[in-house]
Amino acid sequence: MNRNLWNEQVDHFRLWVRRYALPLFFVTVALGMTLILAYDLPGERQVDVAVDRPAPNDIFAPRALTFTSDLLTGQARDQATRAVADVYTPLDLAIGRAQLGLARNFFAFVETVRADSSATTDRRMGYLRAAKGLTISEEVAEGLLSLSQPDYEKVKADVLAIIEELMREEIRPAQLADYQRTARRLASLELSPLQTSVVTELAYQFIIATVFPDEEATAALRNEAAAAVQPVTRSVARNQRIVRAGEIVTPADYELLNELGLLRTDANWRHTASMAVASLLTTSLIAVYWARFQRTQFPNGRYLAVIGGLLLIFTAVAKLMVGNDTLAYWYPLTALSLLLAVVYDTRFAILVTMLMAGLVTFAGPSSLERAIYLAMGGLVSVLTLRDAQRISAFFRAGLLAALGHMTVVVLFWLLEDAPPRALLLPSAYALGNGLLSSGLTLAGLYVLGGLFGIVTILQLQDLSRLDHPLLRELLRRAPGTYHHSIMVANLAEQAAERINANSTLVRVGAFYHDVGKMVRPPYFVENQEGMDPHASLDPHTSARIVISHVADGLELARRYRLPFRIQDIIAQHHGERVTRSFYRKAQEAAGEGVVVDPDGFRYPGPRPTSREAAIVMLADAIDATSTAVRPNTERAIEKLINTIIEDDVLEGQLNRSGLSLNDIEQLRLSFIETLKGRFHVRVQYPGNELLTVENLPELNLPTPSLSLPEPARPEALPRGRQTVKSS
Repeated sequence: MNRNLWNEQVDHFRLWVRRYALPLFFVTVALGMTLILAYDLPGERQVDVAVDRPAPNDIFAPRALTFTSDLLTGQARDQATRAVADVYTPLDLAIGRAQLGLARNFFAFVETVRADSSATTDRRMGYLRAAKGLTISEEVAEGLLSLSQPDYEKVKADVLAIIEELMREEIRPAQLADYQRTARRLASLELSPLQTSVVTELAYQFIIATVFPDEEATAALRNEAAAAVQPVTRSVARNQRIVRAGEIVTPADYELLNELGLLRTDANWRHTASMAVASLLTTSLIAVYWARFQRTQFPNGRYLAVIGGLLLIFTAVAKLMVGNDTLAYWYPLTALSLLLAVVYDTRFAILVTMLMAGLVTFAGPSSLERAIYLAMGGLVSVLTLRDAQRISAFFRAGLLAALGHMTVVVLFWLLEDAPPRALLLPSAYALGNGLLSSGLTLAGLYVLGGLFGIVTILQLQDLSRLDHPLLRELLRRAPGTYHHSIMVANLAEQAAERINANSTLVRVGAFYHDVGKMVRPPYFVENQEGMDPHASLDPHTSARIVISHVADGLELARRYRLPFRIQDIIAQHHGERVTRSFYRKAQEAAGEGVVVDPDGFRYPGPRPTSREAAIVMLADAIDATSTAVRPNTERAIEKLINTIIEDDVLEGQLNRSGLSLNDIEQLRLSFIETLKGRFHVRVQYPGNELLTVENLPELNLPTPSLSLPEPARPEALPRGRQTVKSS
């Protein structure tokens, strides 16, 4: 398969997906929700129990069964291994001899100190107390120095004898304390109290363990003991009661239920059918709302895919959390509500919040409190979200959502006879839910923007900064275009607010719509300084250069990773218009009676596919024309704007934008108001009538029709020119 054929098939597939995006969303999400909520379709769920929790009812064995119990076998082997005593190394008398040698070295040191008559008593006591590895009290040190030589020799002999006697024994580390206590009791009865004190405090310090655990030998014996245990089998008769109602389910009971197949989470057909109906109802309402209110605003199938993914993810999370009494308080439905409110709109977020709260509650342990709890948090967060361009706004919305959760907890607490302390944990969980949802919302916005190219408020906030690298480069290389873009942004933003379009997206799109002009700045009039390079070019070449700024802008947008909706605005901000000045020159050069094909001077498009792209297209044309003409009367401004809008309407440039006739009228009024303020409209004085728009020359183009030819295929366009296709 050659490359062209492959590309053609890919384009056909994309068109098919775009055409059937909503049905695909409906089928995929409904099926996915059903499978998540009902688990596996075949089989039958018979019991729902958990270890260490009471059984809901009596459970009987549906059939006789004999099986090898891994649990009981493991317990038996653990018991067998624990019965094996630790194996120790043989007695090593070298350890005793070493300790005896240390004791003799110590006494040799004592004797040296005793013989040092030049040192004071305090200094000599300090020497003794500093002996390494021993604890010498002041009393013992004084005794060692004050004893007469015969008495000192008795002490020495007694200590060495105790060490020699005890270090011949097999002393295990666990027994060391006992043997040290024994050493303190073995002082000779013939010794004086002072001598006994010295012996008692010295001898035990030289007693250490003489045998140690042999881990390898012990492990080998325990492995042998475990291997010798035969597998434990367990039998149960048919209809034998396994567990009584209210009885705590043990691990052994749970294992038996699993072996009998009673713990399978596969739903029976009634359960599956109920989950399917609930999923279909939820998905249907979302799909109908989308087709009615959202399709024109978000024509790109990527947005439906994101909604579907979010719904499936939050449904799966709900399945894991809502069935648990504690985790249910932590289910972050508020995060889904905030994500939808920011990426789409508030009304859509409210609809999905209500539907999801009902769905997850229906699928889990039904509870009115749980349903209201989940819905309240999402609704409060969405309705109180303000200034979503600030990160703090999300945490404020999360805290208010937590307050909504707490209100529901208190509401149902008042209906129960429960002590006040019963409010503590649920309230803490509600607060944690709000904070968790805020964090998940911010993380979700970054993920949606980075991985899926979905434009988010946070992205737009970052892109709207005039110190963005691409805008700084535009200012450096094409300052005239930069100024023009700022003017277009101000003009378009006010118009977008007038019809409740995404004004932030419009403003940012206007900032970047002409970035492609920085590739060849001198060829655009706003960047020219005296010399016009088009004067030496034929009209066709000039038109190709000017038209190429769209493809150049798209290339820069991809390089700087601008969101897809910004790229769409760049590609669509001229629609399929004709470059009229160069077309007129070509017509004049061709001579009388020769018709020049306007398609050679037409932008590749596509025509605007969103209200935001259409607003930028109109604002761009109005700003460029008004800057050149500079109308100074209200009538001149109105005529200029009406002419531009009517031309685009007649040519069908706005047919795919989703703008209604009322939207177009409101845009017209907004543009007029903005230009009147910009050009400071004042009284028209005699003598300057020729400077008004009324006297502008008319362009003799072929009469436009409402159905113009479709834009040329990408392969037919000049090299480097591309179109952006919505998926």
